[in-house]
Amino acid sequence: MTKFAPVPDFALGPDIPESGYAVRDLGGGAYFVTQGMINTMFVETNTGVVLVDASPFLGDKLLEAIESVTPKPVTHLIYSHAHADHIGAAHLLKRDDLKIISHEITGEFIKEVKNDDRRPLPTETFSGRRKEMDIDGVRFVLDYTGDWHQAGNLFIHLPELKLMGAMDSFTPKNAPFFRLYFSAHVPAYFDAMDQLLEYDYETIVTGHMALPGTPEDVATNREYIRDLRAAASEALRTVDMREASAAAKVPANNKQAEIKVWMDAVTARAAELMPSWEKRLGGTDIFLSDNLNATAWSVFID
Repeated sequence: MTKFAPVPDFALGPDIPESGYAVRDLGGGAYFVTQGMINTMFVETNTGVVLVDASPFLGDKLLEAIESVTPKPVTHLIYSHAHADHIGAAHLLKRDDLKIISHEITGEFIKEVKNDDRRPLPTETFSGRRKEMDIDGVRFVLDYTGDWHQAGNLFIHLPELKLMGAMDSFTPKNAPFFRLYFSAHVPAYFDAMDQLLEYDYETIVTGHMALPGTPEDVATNREYIRDLRAAASEALRTVDMREASAAAKVPANNKQAEIKVWMDAVTARAAELMPSWEKRLGGTDIFLSDNLNATAWSVFID
């Protein structure tokens, strides 16, 4: 049985009560809501609520969480991206006057999905890099800067509230999930960490693991993935494909096995080269090989 290191105290989120969710006041009418693994944020305005995403992991608990703060209705729903683990409960909010906003690429992804009525089509989309909105006196800046997670993914900036939303970008106090959050384009993932540090905010909500973050958490994640890239680059430089294949007794005519064995050896060597991060991030033992493999392939082919 695989053994995992315990989650360090600094990486633990809040205890989740029997209600199934916890709400945290971020100030200025903004709130963070989590069920322990997946989370999002909403903003109370003068007349309603602007919600970012609607996860099936929260389901109808999301409405309960909002109602624990305010009786005002959800008037706007922003899709951060198209993945069902973040917006698969949007149908629970659907009504005629609900405005659902996303990038047009997200809308196209949802159109292509067959036999899934959980993700209503957006009522308003935009193209290009930026959309700025004033919703009942609260300014939202939606930026599409690259495919760092999925095409159409957004940075959601509330400048006056010093708040940022970047769902599935990184995990505060923890290493990234599988393969750099299943990044659609690894170089864009590295760029995204630089881009996130160009915004003015104090709090960032990133979608998973029950903790909001700070710019310092972004900088820590950037440092970690740079270590991944340095270790992967050195392993690629020093691990010989023919030697790895010979050691694994790969038949000379099996080229698929040859490259698989080589990249496994590259990943293993990169893991040996990585500095220790266990005192700075949780989960490094869980996802190290996945993240190094994704990084090594990107260094090799991108």
